[in-house]
Amino acid sequence: MTVFFVYLYRRLYPYIIFSSLRRFAIIVILSLSSIFTGYAQSSTDEDNFVDEISVKLEVKGIGSKEIPAAYRDDEIFLSITSVFDFIKIRNIPNDNRDSIFGFFINEQNVYLIDVPNNRIVYKGVETKFKDDGFIPTETDLYLNLKYIKSIFGFEGAFQFRRLVVTLSSNEELPAIKEERQALMRKNVRKLNGENDVDTVVERQHPFFHFGTADWALMTSDQSPGGNQTSVNLGLGSELAGGELNTSFNYYSQQGFNEKLQFYQWRFVDNDAKAVRQVAAGKIFTQSTATLYAPVVGVQVTNASTLYRKSYGSYTLTNTTEPGWTIELYVNDVLVDYKKADAGGFYSFEVPLVYGFTIVKLKFYGPYGEVRTSQQYINIPFNFLPKNEFEYSINAGIVEDGKDSKFTRASMKYGISRNITVGGGTEYLSSVTSGSFMPYVNSSVRLAPRMLFTGEYTHNVRFRGILSSRYRSGFQYELDYVKYKKGQTAIFYNYLEDRKAIISMPFHSKKFSMFSRLTVNNIILPNTQYTNTELSFTGFVGRVGVNLSSYMSFARSTVPYLYSVASATVPLPAKSMLTAQLQYDHKTNIPIFSKLTIEKRIFKKGYASFAYQEYYNVKNRNFLLGMRYDLSFARAAVSLLAGSNKTYSRIAAASGSMVFDHKSGYASANNRTNVGKGGIVFKPFLDVNSNGLQDAGEPIVWGLKARVNGGRVVYDEKDSLIRILDLEPYNKYFVELKESGFDNISWKIRNKKLNIVASPNNFVLISVPVAVAGEVSGSVGVLRDGKKEPEGLGQVIVCIFDSTMKNLVARTVSESDGYFSYLGLRPGKYIVTVDSAQISKIHMTLAKRKFPVTIHETVDGDMADWIDFVLIPESKEEK
Repeated sequence: MTVFFVYLYRRLYPYIIFSSLRRFAIIVILSLSSIFTGYAQSSTDEDNFVDEISVKLEVKGIGSKEIPAAYRDDEIFLSITSVFDFIKIRNIPNDNRDSIFGFFINEQNVYLIDVPNNRIVYKGVETKFKDDGFIPTETDLYLNLKYIKSIFGFEGAFQFRRLVVTLSSNEELPAIKEERQALMRKNVRKLNGENDVDTVVERQHPFFHFGTADWALMTSDQSPGGNQTSVNLGLGSELAGGELNTSFNYYSQQGFNEKLQFYQWRFVDNDAKAVRQVAAGKIFTQSTATLYAPVVGVQVTNASTLYRKSYGSYTLTNTTEPGWTIELYVNDVLVDYKKADAGGFYSFEVPLVYGFTIVKLKFYGPYGEVRTSQQYINIPFNFLPKNEFEYSINAGIVEDGKDSKFTRASMKYGISRNITVGGGTEYLSSVTSGSFMPYVNSSVRLAPRMLFTGEYTHNVRFRGILSSRYRSGFQYELDYVKYKKGQTAIFYNYLEDRKAIISMPFHSKKFSMFSRLTVNNIILPNTQYTNTELSFTGFVGRVGVNLSSYMSFARSTVPYLYSVASATVPLPAKSMLTAQLQYDHKTNIPIFSKLTIEKRIFKKGYASFAYQEYYNVKNRNFLLGMRYDLSFARAAVSLLAGSNKTYSRIAAASGSMVFDHKSGYASANNRTNVGKGGIVFKPFLDVNSNGLQDAGEPIVWGLKARVNGGRVVYDEKDSLIRILDLEPYNKYFVELKESGFDNISWKIRNKKLNIVASPNNFVLISVPVAVAGEVSGSVGVLRDGKKEPEGLGQVIVCIFDSTMKNLVARTVSESDGYFSYLGLRPGKYIVTVDSAQISKIHMTLAKRKFPVTIHETVDGDMADWIDFVLIPESKEEK
């Protein structure tokens, strides 16, 4: 009777798609089998009836897997080789598969499973069984779960209703250790920019492609001040294999000013050795001499644009307008952004990366008063890995009205992990005290959290900086500069510049605070003055607070001291209250106060009302503002009315456009896109599995993508997946998921990709979705006196190509003899069983080979009813 139910399940198995339904079918059939078998046993007194089934093994810390099992007398027996293989325990069966030996975790913990003698020897201790320990078959050996637990120290249970066996161990199993080590190695590779991928897509170098545009408009009407209009247009393209970024800026009160325009062509090849970057146009360059105008010229360097591994961080703090957004770029890579608090304070932990470092800040005003202003910061510490050399050569003309000639050549070499030395020369024709300025510098890591850098520029200055940071967050920086008397390279006529910065965070359950003390002493030829700043910024509960005090005094003068205090309080209904006060300690009267209420409206908009008062000039202002983020642009308006008959009306809008002619895509959004890159995935059904989209092969919906950066956008109209806002030249790791497909036979061959983003362009990736074919059948043993074969598990089934020379795939039969394999391309195959295994278990085959054909279909073809019948050799001999 049980044979009938097993046979029924085996025939239904191919049509049960989900594993959970398969386990449910097993439970139902096993229950029915137990009922009928129990009745038969009570009638015929049969004993020790065995059901071979599949169960789900769940091991804590590893995962789960379907394994063969046997069910007898309300007890579960597990395939011991399957269990040990899953948790990576060494196990070696003998030829008859009635004994297994190996070691458990450690080589000293030797074990022997001896079926003929009904015993297990583990760590020198022998455990004897009666008839409840083992169930041997021709291809497998089942061990009672209770002995797996008691002998090898596992905890666990068998859940009959779910057909699930749970196991856990207090010791670190080899599979867990291997997984942990693999994860550690994977994390190390990730830190080094490496990933295990199926394929790598390098960037293309088209001669010309226009891809992105940023725009901004602002008009204002002020009294006094008159009307003013500004127009900003940025265009991003690819030209001659490099990127071309231009920015046109017009201000009505200034007219067209060439200094305010930007244009640069840059070629990047991070895989090259001698030259990795070439830029022409308006270049960004470090300089010792004071440059107030842009440089038009050429820049050549072997420094990579890739975001390299950091060796520490450098705290950068400053103030700007309250409520402004600040973006931090390291070597043109966006690494962080902050919003200035009510006092305008912001702070960044700038990662210190190996090599030449250009740190750039972009400031965005909330109402478009000034859409973007850029500020370049020189980070003093520059380290290189051991034995690595970098150089940078810059040459051009300064747009200072004199057409001053500028050249700077720099080089650095990493002597060790902790010491980097460098030098070079700088030339500026307009410097009267000496146009040539050779220099040497060095950066030294004195301790794990203590850095020193020094630089000497001939006839200009000497500078030394010592910075240290502790685990508690306390840090200090000492900066000393000694200037050559009479030098004119640097605009200021300083003789010495001394600065000390001390900062310390404070934390408790109710508040979080950051404090900073800055003391700056400047010595001039005839006098000296000192500026100090003490600021506290943070949160007390949900209230953001800032208190900053400033003091400035010169020799023999009365210090000037004032403070700025602000607080931001969240209110109900998505509102925010901000209060500011500036106070003069010398006169003991307030200078300025402001009260602002801001509320979020319509999900993507903000409205604000502010009251300002200037006590020294007795003027009161009322400000009403609104900004809204549309899908294609950002718009803002503000109105200001003063008590002294002053007024201001400002309207601003900004947005961006992206174009991709390869996929016929054009889109407008409210983000900046010039200089950014993107990726487009185009999935199609590759019916003939040739990797190309042929006529009649349709597009496919349901593909999912995960990427370590950017913004993923799914287009329901054309099934394309677009990844936007990618930093150019960076290599992105993309993982494709096929779980959203409507058909389980649709498979992706290359699921993990490394893709190099192109500037101002989309990288188009065609994703062939193969239609996988399936073969299924059974393996059974025809025993004496039986009309139907009994299912046999753990038999290796091999799938060859039509020539029988190439093994395409292999699978293993389950406990009831059923086998299946999904993943074959259209074509002809030959299915057979492993002859070496069949010989070991002393069996012969009634039919050795089954030729099958997988046809080209949209839903996937299936070749089933491939039934292998094994015959014991003893019967053959008879």
